[in-house]
Amino acid sequence: MSSSDPRSWIDRLVGACIGLLVGVIALYCAVQILRMLLPFLVAAIGVLAIGSGLMTARRWYHGRW
Repeated sequence: MSSSDPRSWIDRLVGACIGLLVGVIALYCAVQILRMLLPFLVAAIGVLAIGSGLMTARRWYHGRW
């Protein structure tokens, strides 16, 4: 097939469309997983931050005396 053959352009277009479709599906799945896990991650990070802040405040308070 030569570079001016219409099938080569159609094959490239179909390949690009399929690649784009697979990329969009992968992005959709990643976003759905993040939407499912994000509340748990935010809560866990919040609890860890509050806990470390309380421990630091306790050490500072007891270190003063």
